[in-house]
Formats: sequence, structure tokens, C-alpha cells
Amino acid sequence: MFDEKLDFIDRWLPARYTSSVNMILKKDKKNPAYIRHVKNTRTNDEKIIDALYKVAQLNKLQVGN
Repeated sequence: MFDEKLDFIDRWLPARYTSSVNMILKKDKKNPAYIRHVKNTRTNDEKIIDALYKVAQLNKLQVGN
């Protein structure tokens, strides 16, 4: 399931996503560089991966595919 989530994120995450991820995280905001690091290295940070997945889902809905 983890790999499927990451594949979905790679496909649907918009170019600018760090501020959206921090909006989802609310109290537990992270440095944008750390968010990009988790995405690019596929680090197992469940909170960040879940937030990235939600942003990717929203982007997919907005694109309409």
C-alpha cells in the first residue's frame, strides 16, 4: 500500500505543494525542505506521506481525471 500511495503522489502531486501540506498538518507544520526530502527520498514519515497523498487527491479532483 505504501508504494501505491507514493506512485499516486508522484503522478498527481502539483508542482507547488509544501504550503498545502502544511495547511493539512496544521499544528505539526514542517519545513518545506523536509517535506520535499520526504517526497523525493520516499522516507517513511507517515504524517507527511498522508498529507502529500491528500494534496495529490485534491489535485486529481481539480484536474478532473
